[in-house]
Amino acid sequence: MPYNIDSLRQACQASDANSEKTVYSTDASTIRGEALAVAWPTNIDELQKLMRIVSREKILITLRGGGTSLVGGASPINSMVIDMSKMNKIKAISTEEMFAIVEPGVVLDNLNEALSQFGLEFPIQPGSHAACTVGGIIATNAAGMLSQKYGKVDDWVAGLTIMDGTGKVFSMNNIEAKEIIGSEGCCAIIVEAKLKLNTKTYETSSDLFSFDNLSDMLGKLEELRMDKDVLAIEYINRPAAKFSELKNGEYLLVKYLGSKGKMKSAAGEDDGAWKIRENLYSILVEQGYERIEDPQVDAVHMMQFLEWLNKRGIPAYGHISSGILHPHFKRGQNELNEMFDFVKSVNGKLASEHGIGILKKKYAPFAFGQKIKQLKDKYDPLNLLNKGKII
Repeated sequence: MPYNIDSLRQACQASDANSEKTVYSTDASTIRGEALAVAWPTNIDELQKLMRIVSREKILITLRGGGTSLVGGASPINSMVIDMSKMNKIKAISTEEMFAIVEPGVVLDNLNEALSQFGLEFPIQPGSHAACTVGGIIATNAAGMLSQKYGKVDDWVAGLTIMDGTGKVFSMNNIEAKEIIGSEGCCAIIVEAKLKLNTKTYETSSDLFSFDNLSDMLGKLEELRMDKDVLAIEYINRPAAKFSELKNGEYLLVKYLGSKGKMKSAAGEDDGAWKIRENLYSILVEQGYERIEDPQVDAVHMMQFLEWLNKRGIPAYGHISSGILHPHFKRGQNELNEMFDFVKSVNGKLASEHGIGILKKKYAPFAFGQKIKQLKDKYDPLNLLNKGKII
């Protein structure tokens, strides 16, 4: 694929040095591709100039934010990487109307740090909140541990400004934006987002419930789902618990608004139990369980799924109140494909919040693939954006 690095540099900072290409050849998934070059636009004008060159020269591009994708969403496939992290301005914060206007490269934790000065917060908190960017969480329609109370990103986007594959810019209201949210950068580039905000939650408390059996655990789960003060419900199964500081058993970790729970939290800090939950990913990876999944199963089939995982000793945790779990597997573990078959057999989702990317491309639902094709026809007619992802 021909390109001229000097031509790209007329738009913004760009490089085709081997060291840069190596760094940008993978993301958190460790799926390694080939980066032809890397570009770092700092504003919409630079990005637009870059995209005009890209469309003229028919250069494939891969979009990248914080590089936290676990499915190869930011791993290039013989393409140029556009790193959006330098478009990181918080343009406006309205305390009266409770919204913020931000660029896509704003890191989520940095956004909430800025909002905290006004007693506000953006309440979607995926596990990668310290590194992930606003553009990335919109592109994957992220959820996170507070999904019990606050849902997913698409509930909190009031509008988007996007750029298509030829450099044209469009403004979208909240309804129009829904077709772009979750499309993993395959159809358009998010250049600005208007986000709804929430009053910051200062006083929280938690409970850690342990159970000898799944039946009692699921009974307690139904009770907690009805509690309006519950902010989060996280599940840790028996195989995962044995790798942490927890004793043998099934666990529900619950966060409340207010002082209802036995474990109190200082402002902006979580107690030790939540640190255990946040560290589980790293702990399991260190134990050789490197492959994390994100299936979603409805309440009717949850007992069957949890029994299936426990019987095979597969460590798992997750946002069980939303039906989302994160089983971990070792490389080449046969049970991974067996789990895919099981989830499909109960009409569950194989990708609920991490995206599809490269890793789960062959499992992408047909209807979703057709939607992406229609959006690409509309916004990316040259098929340059994140080619090889999802479809």
